Amino acid sequence: MTKVVLDAMGGDHAPRANLDGAKLAIERGIVSAEQLVLTGPRELLEPMLAPAGLVGVDVVDAPDVLTCADTPVDAMRRKPRNSISLGIGHVAEHKASGFISAGSTGVVVAAASVGLSRLEGVRRPGIAVTIQGEGGVPFVVMDVGANPLPKAVDLLQYGLMASAYYSGTLGNERPRVGLLNIGTEDTKGNPLTREAHQMLRHAPINFIGSVEGVDVFSGRCEVVVCDGFTGNVLLKVSEGCAEYVLRTTAGFMKEVGLDPDKSRLVLHKLMQRVDYSEYGGAQLLGVDGVVTICHGRSGPEAICNALRFAVRAVGAKVNQHIVSAVKAAAASSQ
Repeated sequence: MTKVVLDAMGGDHAPRANLDGAKLAIERGIVSAEQLVLTGPRELLEPMLAPAGLVGVDVVDAPDVLTCADTPVDAMRRKPRNSISLGIGHVAEHKASGFISAGSTGVVVAAASVGLSRLEGVRRPGIAVTIQGEGGVPFVVMDVGANPLPKAVDLLQYGLMASAYYSGTLGNERPRVGLLNIGTEDTKGNPLTREAHQMLRHAPINFIGSVEGVDVFSGRCEVVVCDGFTGNVLLKVSEGCAEYVLRTTAGFMKEVGLDPDKSRLVLHKLMQRVDYSEYGGAQLLGVDGVVTICHGRSGPEAICNALRFAVRAVGAKVNQHIVSAVKAAAASSQ
């Protein structure tokens, strides 16, 4: 039976939003109570389980509560019995296959990097985030912050890993993979992207070449490969732009006197397109386990969707496919 661990204490609205998200996941048949494990202070969480409709859910006692001021070093040294570290430990001990947290990205990445072994052949883990593009088609960007100074082989492996993840969770067996660059010509870019381009061309994936920033949301490819610095800037600019468009659209509709009911309908549809909660969170790919990092603002719907994609990734054996793809790429380069 697949078990997944949910960090009950991570995020701006913890623990209530996380418990409500877990309840939604159980009600929708994504997980059963027996498949779900919560981490957090037992004396706080256990009295909340029955009122939240979570009877039968196990709790791993994690009495050390992290705050937004705690660094990854603080979490490891001063508060080792925190909900993130113990949740990752549960996966490392093979008591669960996946871990989900809306807590500090830095702490999750550090705990997973230390506590979980890397998948065979993987040099550096990376963070993949799924965003909805034109026509409602999702695309994955990797890396968005784990590795700001990668080598070309890291970008190659990000393409392999993100392609395997997309295939396993979003149903496209051969997603198109593009390398984010300043132009589409093979000769464009810095030494890193030019070297990575040559490696990706010979990889066992559907590589379509370089793509520019203007192509990211257009549906030209389903996987966008980039270094962690560029990917993080892309992600944050996308979030800011989406919020700006929503605010501006709402203001213009009010200004022209559009019917309030129609305005709400338009904004609701637009919000569905830009809402990060549709796919729950980002995936830390390359470690031995399924690790999902949710947005700190995550509400119940986002937590529920994070559980849905974590369970889907486990069931699709994404990590096994990553290992196979990395081995195939290594063999073809020899």
